[in-house]
Amino acid sequence: MSLKSLLQLILLLMIIVIIGGIYYIYFLSKPSSNLIKNEDGLYQIDNKLSNQDLSMDDEVLDEVKFSNNKTNNNRDKTIKSEITSSEKKIKEKSNQSKEIEYIATRENGDIFKILAKYGRTNLKNSKMLDLEDVSGTISSKDKSDIYISSDFANYNYTNQDSKFYSNVKIKYDDKEITCDNFELSVSENLAVAYENVIFKNSGSIMKAKNIIVNISTKDIKINSNDKIEVFKK
Repeated sequence: MSLKSLLQLILLLMIIVIIGGIYYIYFLSKPSSNLIKNEDGLYQIDNKLSNQDLSMDDEVLDEVKFSNNKTNNNRDKTIKSEITSSEKKIKEKSNQSKEIEYIATRENGDIFKILAKYGRTNLKNSKMLDLEDVSGTISSKDKSDIYISSDFANYNYTNQDSKFYSNVKIKYDDKEITCDNFELSVSENLAVAYENVIFKNSGSIMKAKNIIVNISTKDIKINSNDKIEVFKK
């Protein structure tokens, strides 16, 4: 056999091997994992994998829907809260008055006057007024006047009882009382100053827990059962 014939034979064998390999790979190898044989012996695509993928997609969609619903609910709550807050502000603003003045005369002739820059009816108690930037005066024929000022006050216009609070100052004669709260009961003819109370007169400064003032006589009772700190001027 000549060399030329030998090379032709080798080339032919290589072609046969390549063709056989291609035939085996594409026609005789095991069907892929997503192919199943039906009753007729034919192969069809297995839907298990695709169904699983669809199930996973459904879970993702459910999560997205839940997330969207949660977001929508939170947004609705926020909007509702903002609407409620706005309605409250509108109601308070429509209920607000400026330059409030009330004057009451007692049986003994004393006159109680209270003025405020702003005032509105208390939403929980229609007999009560909520006042801002407040000043008050108690005038009597025989005694000196008492002057009261505070940032805020609650005033009951049916009985004239009042509570002054925040930066409260009470002045009469040469005396001055500062405190956080000052409650005035016209019916009982008494007033009580309490919390961070400081009493000043011409000779000394006293720090006390509370002071009781008789409105008619202007007599005061300072911490009868508590220690009083006195600072000489």
